[in-house]
Amino acid sequence: MALRNQSRSRQFGLLAVGLLLAGLSGCSSATPEARVPTPAATNGEQARVLFQRGREAADRGDSVRAEQYLSLALERGYDESRVLPVLLRVCLASSRLRAALDHAEPYLRDHPEAEALRYLVATIHAGLGQTEDARLDLGQLLRTNPNSGDGHYLLGILDSDTDASSAHAHFRSYLDVAPQGEHAAEVRSRLAELAVRDEAKAREASRTPSADSTAPEQNWFDIRGPRTEDPPPPARAEGRR
Repeated sequence: MALRNQSRSRQFGLLAVGLLLAGLSGCSSATPEARVPTPAATNGEQARVLFQRGREAADRGDSVRAEQYLSLALERGYDESRVLPVLLRVCLASSRLRAALDHAEPYLRDHPEAEALRYLVATIHAGLGQTEDARLDLGQLLRTNPNSGDGHYLLGILDSDTDASSAHAHFRSYLDVAPQGEHAAEVRSRLAELAVRDEAKAREASRTPSADSTAPEQNWFDIRGPRTEDPPPPARAEGRR
């Protein structure tokens, strides 16, 4: 079970990275050592140059320097919606899930309409084993958008081992809204697996005798069993006069 949980955490981590590469939002804090543009430049110009340097460092795979530049760009007031996707990609690529979460959640509080980011935050929580936090984010996502295929997909995954009925419902909802979606083949496979598990449980239940079908115990403590009473004592003969 531990190995399975570790595998699932890695799966969610890789999923989060994939989502970011597709263009999602936000992460990290550090004490930057990167050189700042010259004081003569305005804050706006400094922020733009820092962002550009951070993006170039990220493209080179230099996550430490990229994080430094991007953090400085945010401090100088550069547009969060442009910085956070790159910064989150840097954090997740270096397996810093908690750092990514620390940066994504504040942005999400200010932008509750950011559905893709909310789904990303849920995947990060799931990757960290924080399933209840993941469910809260996914519940909020589905309240905002009941037709979110991603929300139904991930909730189905989370419920597969603990609530087969709920997992089945979410997987069916996913296929209803995204029958040709990215996860459609996987969801159909998981539904088939759930069906097999349900059939196995039903067979096991049919082989297990119920308590009422057992023979009653033949003892004094079971009112269904026959009781054998001692014969009554003989009547005492009256004495002769």
